[in-house]
Amino acid sequence: MIIIGLLTLLTVFLGYNAITGLKLDNRYGVLLPKSAQASIDYQRFQEMFGEEGGVLVVGIQTDSLYTEDRFRKWKELGDSILKLEGVESVVSEANLFSVFNNQEKRKFEAKRVFSDVTYKEKSIDSIQREIRENPMYKDLLFNDKNASLMMVEIDGKFLLDQKKANVVLDIENLASQYNDVFGQARFAGLPHLRVIIGKRVVKEMYVFVGLLILVTSLLLFLFFRSLKVVFICNLVVVVAVIWSIGLIGALSFDLTIIMALIPPLMIVIGIPNCIFLITKYHQEVKEHGNKVKALTRVIRKIGTATFLTNLTTSLGFLTFVTTNSPKLIEFGISASLNIILVFVLSICILPIVLSFSKKPKQKHLMHLDRRLAVGLLNNLVHIAGNHRKWVYIVTIGVVVFSIIGMMRIEATGNLTGDLPPGDQILKDVEFIQDNFGGSIPFEIMIDYKENSRLQKKHTLLSIDSIQRRYSKDTLFTRFVSIVDVLKGANMAYHNNDVDQFTLVTSKRKLRTLKNYIDSSLVTNSNGAGMALNEFMDTTNHVLRIRSQMMDIGSYEVSDIVDSMEVQMDGILNPDKQQIEKYYRLATKKKDNKYYDSIVFEYPSVFNALTKIVSDGDDEKVAEFDMDPDLIKEEFGKKGFKDDLREAIDNEYYDVTITGVSKVASEGTKYLVFNLMTSLIFAIIAIAVLMSILFRSWRMVLVSLVPNFIPLLFTAGIMGWFGIPLKPSTLLVFSIAFGISVDDTIHYLAKYRLELKSKQWDLKECVMMAIREAGLGMFYTSIVLFCGFSMFSFSQFGGTQALGLLVSLTLLIAMITNLVLLPSLLLSLEHRLTTKSFEEPYFDAYNEESDIDWEDVDVLPNPHDGPNAEKSTES
Repeated sequence: MIIIGLLTLLTVFLGYNAITGLKLDNRYGVLLPKSAQASIDYQRFQEMFGEEGGVLVVGIQTDSLYTEDRFRKWKELGDSILKLEGVESVVSEANLFSVFNNQEKRKFEAKRVFSDVTYKEKSIDSIQREIRENPMYKDLLFNDKNASLMMVEIDGKFLLDQKKANVVLDIENLASQYNDVFGQARFAGLPHLRVIIGKRVVKEMYVFVGLLILVTSLLLFLFFRSLKVVFICNLVVVVAVIWSIGLIGALSFDLTIIMALIPPLMIVIGIPNCIFLITKYHQEVKEHGNKVKALTRVIRKIGTATFLTNLTTSLGFLTFVTTNSPKLIEFGISASLNIILVFVLSICILPIVLSFSKKPKQKHLMHLDRRLAVGLLNNLVHIAGNHRKWVYIVTIGVVVFSIIGMMRIEATGNLTGDLPPGDQILKDVEFIQDNFGGSIPFEIMIDYKENSRLQKKHTLLSIDSIQRRYSKDTLFTRFVSIVDVLKGANMAYHNNDVDQFTLVTSKRKLRTLKNYIDSSLVTNSNGAGMALNEFMDTTNHVLRIRSQMMDIGSYEVSDIVDSMEVQMDGILNPDKQQIEKYYRLATKKKDNKYYDSIVFEYPSVFNALTKIVSDGDDEKVAEFDMDPDLIKEEFGKKGFKDDLREAIDNEYYDVTITGVSKVASEGTKYLVFNLMTSLIFAIIAIAVLMSILFRSWRMVLVSLVPNFIPLLFTAGIMGWFGIPLKPSTLLVFSIAFGISVDDTIHYLAKYRLELKSKQWDLKECVMMAIREAGLGMFYTSIVLFCGFSMFSFSQFGGTQALGLLVSLTLLIAMITNLVLLPSLLLSLEHRLTTKSFEEPYFDAYNEESDIDWEDVDVLPNPHDGPNAEKSTES
């Protein structure tokens, strides 16, 4: 009763945490560790320019937007959205401003283009000309294909709150009410992806829990033909699900798409525990009819083996802590703890409930002698005993097939890559990409080091050159920067003459425009234009170039980013290659003529160097200006090389590419590498555990073979069927290996126990181990196969692939453990079965105790009927 009370209290506590403490984290890039350079760059960007992923895009395509009624309704929609809590601004063609030059006050003034909904002030045609002829907004808010966008900026704090994030759904519902007017509204942007996908993740978690309980209940009934067994097993897994969700909340972990797999996994892992325990219970009851003796033997003989199999599975998940990714570490900790808790629940609840239940009837034990099961086991015994040559031939063929397929695997991963073809999210993203070029934020930061460089002709022309270079690249939307602000300001200064939407580089004109801008109320939040501070951080001397990128594969993004960084570095620092050549020669050959070339051919380096050498002494700087040859006296001094290196570096413009597209790309690459590492750690950790269990490294190495082949086969299938390698599919190997090795432990533990009772008749021991452990392995493998197959009903391709691939891997693992492993044991015989293997540190299957059950007084259970005492004594 104490155990029942404790379990009830813990269930209530964790159930409360499941309801109140669970939070959803739907951000992108959260799997990347904070110490990664991509994370550091992105954090730096956010500190300077704020959150970039808070814009929800509403898109329409109509050739009749500029009719009085429709344009009024477009404005009406924007005004309605702006009233919603959490919406910071709305920008569309219907609420733009025109900027005018007030020559008397020497400043720009903004006036809303469309304010009179009666069209008495301006006709719809004049409004259309004023907006559509403004090059500032072309390919940002509208294009030549009659597509128009509404940009809704949402408070980032709302997106992090599961309830407040519903403002995104409210906005989309509002926009959808106008479908009869504008046609189907399209939605894109990170708020849309984060909220919609986040809702699906939570929904799927509960759907999978229900599906798995239904499927496993059906399988349990087919196996045992007992509703009581179904009820007891479901009691275990339902409590396990409550504990798993509650533990996530209690540990203050957030629910991510990967964390949502844990509750369903607890069912898939918990049911096999129940099957092993109940199968052994039925075998014991059939043998001697004593329920108490049977339950005691179950705990003593199967309890340790079940604990070890759960421990190996737990270790498989725990290796995720080696990835250094905060979210994967949380997943690994939560999964491993929950697996051990599933064992605790299984070993506590099952014996307690069974002790209060009636003894199984004969019909409930018939599954032990079922023709299908017995026939299967006999066939496995026959194959292992008489056809080992064919077992090895087939195995070699599978390995060759798998290796060839594995070489065809391609690694990828993008934000919407897990969505099924035809999904509405994909259709909307494709609409934005087809019309404007991209939908995932892509940011370029240029560190210009000193304020004096901001108005330099080279700086502005280089940025303009970068934008023009990539303007025709269909992977991106139009690039926007301070250059566009200056072009727009120049156009406004010349009374909105569109021919004056050009970049001016004279210092006097730039100073005039800057004074106009600084004294004006031109801000982006009211749709009047684009503010300078949106594209520059003068404190940190950083300029920003903004764009959106198509959602393509992570490795493609990485290659493009690497190429762009080299190209932009060449544009911003055209002399870098020659300077670096001189510097290498100067330091390698120690020839001062190369120092001369650097210092005197590049005045900017000379000026920076004299400031460093003078250490803030203005008089000394003046002396260098008067007589430049004085710098030669510094060439041989200690520390000069470092001073020159600093001067050179200070003259370079530094380019950093960031944004969600870069962070997500680096996150995928990082995870692929680290998940492979975690798989290696899992193999090593489980091998060490098995060596402690069996005290024979040769046995461990041979026992790993049947578990490597399923992984190899799955990798081959991925290659042959074009399933890409990405975080979701790479998880397959760690999960499947941790679970499949359970069968190996059960089989070898039973094999070792048989060795002691059969006086080392190896062939008989191998065959008996198949018959004794094989039925439980078969049952659990079928449950695992069907359980993981349920993930194929997911809306996410990665989860579908994970479910199908894990199912396949575990099915192959069952075959290799019941066919290949016995064959290897028989072929290698005494080379494997050493004395140390016979005498382990502790037994997975404990031997029979010294208790004389004939002398045990057991109070009969009233549910067992009048013959209970008699059966107890038998």
